[in-house]
Amino acid sequence: MEDKGSGVQSVFVNFFTMKPVLPPEPLIDYSSEGVSNSKLTSWAVIFSFLVAWMTVLVIGILVMTVLLMSAGVGEGPAFSISSIIIEIILLPMILLFIYVDGSLERTRDMIRFGSMKRCLTIGFAIPVVAMIIDNILVLIYAVIFVAIFGEQPVPELPGGTSWESSNASLILTFISICILTPISEELLFRGYILDSINRIHGKWPAILLSSLLFGLVHFDPYIIGMATIGGVIYGWIRIRTGSLIPGIVAHAMWNTMALVVTYL
Repeated sequence: MEDKGSGVQSVFVNFFTMKPVLPPEPLIDYSSEGVSNSKLTSWAVIFSFLVAWMTVLVIGILVMTVLLMSAGVGEGPAFSISSIIIEIILLPMILLFIYVDGSLERTRDMIRFGSMKRCLTIGFAIPVVAMIIDNILVLIYAVIFVAIFGEQPVPELPGGTSWESSNASLILTFISICILTPISEELLFRGYILDSINRIHGKWPAILLSSLLFGLVHFDPYIIGMATIGGVIYGWIRIRTGSLIPGIVAHAMWNTMALVVTYL
């Protein structure tokens, strides 16, 4: 029987050697993972962990921002500093989720670069292609969305951070949005949630459902669709390469582009 992924695989070929660029899709044994074999219990765990993550993220940033502002820090820097601190706190929290309901060993393997050739492939080539595809699909989505719902206002960064802000404010915003957020969100949604859903429902339900959850946590109706599209791309790449690195890099590139072009 022909592999269902062979059609997609044949598209990514080296034009000089005519050999596939991507290696065979890695097979994952989930038999020893998960807190329960029950789908209902597994979903309850996934949602519980997601709610816990959202609670710490939102309330933690809000409380810390208020405390920093009361100490005399400006709103923009206070928000960015709070985001950085909370994102750092969330990383071991997500690893705890994976320890309880997944595999830390596989997660460790998914953040390895490997050889120089693999490093260039998963750390540069694949993210660039993903960005191009993401931009094309989001452009189509934006045209359809605006045609149906009208032009959407562009949300401002907290504290009104812009190109006129201090260098420190811009650097803090960049670290928060373009470095730590992609790492944290990819580790959660493509590192933990995607595998948890894959274990109980299979590959494509895992890609689509983890992407939908990723979109929904962005709250804004317009951005939900954009994030979901990105999530599908990052999820497919994660499954296809067995690595989190392409998704993290592509996500960081997207956030950087959005920050520079849209928000600043």
